[in-house]
Amino acid sequence: MIASILVVDDSDVIRGMLRVLLEEAHHRVIEATDGAQAFAMAEEHHPHLIIMDVVMPGLYGTTAAKKLHEYRSTANIPIIIFSGTADEKIFEKIGLKDDKNIAFLHKPSNAKEILETVRKMLPEGGYTR
Repeated sequence: MIASILVVDDSDVIRGMLRVLLEEAHHRVIEATDGAQAFAMAEEHHPHLIIMDVVMPGLYGTTAAKKLHEYRSTANIPIIIFSGTADEKIFEKIGLKDDKNIAFLHKPSNAKEILETVRKMLPEGGYTR
């Protein structure tokens, strides 16, 4: 089965760019515009991966990531934090430094780097059972 990926960003442009890139790689894309919506969508759809911005209205991506990994039904969903304002030190600040299901990508990233990180975070190179 192709991976189901939840893309969370308040920018229509970023969500659209990621949607095109991921769909061209044959993944299914679900979208959310903030952390609270991401939490609800993750609980409802149980995606194989979440790509999430940090700075968004309402619930920030870092807070949403922490909540997702504390909540039993979403705790094992890998998350890629995709941010232009933060760096990997953010994981230490929010208590997710040693979480192997969290990765960081800095905006802007090129398509190759994004797809390599997606493959790294998903089992079987992006394809799931």
